[in-house]
Amino acid sequence: MLDIERIKILKHIKSPLNYTGNKFRILDQIQPYFPKKIDVMVDLFCGGATVGLNTECNKVIFIDNEPRIIWLLKYLSGCNIDKLLNELFVLIDNYGLSCSFKNGYKYYRQQILGGNPNNGLKDYNSNGFYKLRDDYNAILNKNTATANKLLYLLIVYGFNNDIRFSKDGKYNLPVGKTDLNNSNVKKLTEYIERVKNIQAEFICGDFCSQHIQQIIRKADFVYMDPPYLITDAVYNESNKWREQNEYELIRLMNFLLDNKKSFVLSNVLEKQGRRNEPLFYWTTTRKNDINIVDIDYHYRSASYNKKNRNAKEREVIICPAGVRTNDRDK
Repeated sequence: MLDIERIKILKHIKSPLNYTGNKFRILDQIQPYFPKKIDVMVDLFCGGATVGLNTECNKVIFIDNEPRIIWLLKYLSGCNIDKLLNELFVLIDNYGLSCSFKNGYKYYRQQILGGNPNNGLKDYNSNGFYKLRDDYNAILNKNTATANKLLYLLIVYGFNNDIRFSKDGKYNLPVGKTDLNNSNVKKLTEYIERVKNIQAEFICGDFCSQHIQQIIRKADFVYMDPPYLITDAVYNESNKWREQNEYELIRLMNFLLDNKKSFVLSNVLEKQGRRNEPLFYWTTTRKNDINIVDIDYHYRSASYNKKNRNAKEREVIICPAGVRTNDRDK
């Protein structure tokens, strides 16, 4: 039997950072395959930290190779929500942006004359957003309180609330339809409250590095949601995940299997007639050692202009067969 009851202990909360393909909507499908008792968990390729935030464990180590995301997650985790909101309100006023949380959506929408109603608050916020973006990109040290607050606002006011950096490190998404509203404040508040009540560590690093490998080896559970080889998510446009990365990931999973370490991998095996060949072949070589579980969900709302929304996709989780069975039966 799957350990359904364990995953209901923690109320599921959304990350304040909107990562394409984040696992919030499928937590109930993947968490039953986690160990019943976790001491130290590594949330590898953590992105917006959704899975680690919502998993019962004594300590969670969030690891990602994008420094600006790790810096932002860490900065927000140490904030007082009231003080942070007041500072954000000042910045919002300085850039002439809307704030539906304070004044409501209608207050700003009725000030937009003409235009496409489907554009939301895009026309109202356009000038201020691009000034905000220019100011953020001009900051040399992105790991400061000011830089982190500006980046957070860029995500909130940016297109689809997404995160994307160019090859030269500049945030390059256009203005979006929304603003700092009730939903964003709720996510920000719940994130700060959750992180203050758990033992969390934020580390920026490459999963292949010796330092990260040592952390992984010491943990007793690793959740992995790497960039997918056969998809093109917004966050992956400037730094493509290539076959070499996939083979390094496979080597890591071989190590975890051979050393009886518990892990769960999220990935896409097939999409739009393409197949992740390195991963698929690996599953055939370790078929007696692993469980492959198909996930019933498609990220149809992940982008305004996603092509082939109904294209067939096989999203799966992979976990050790023996280790999982023993953990669930304890």
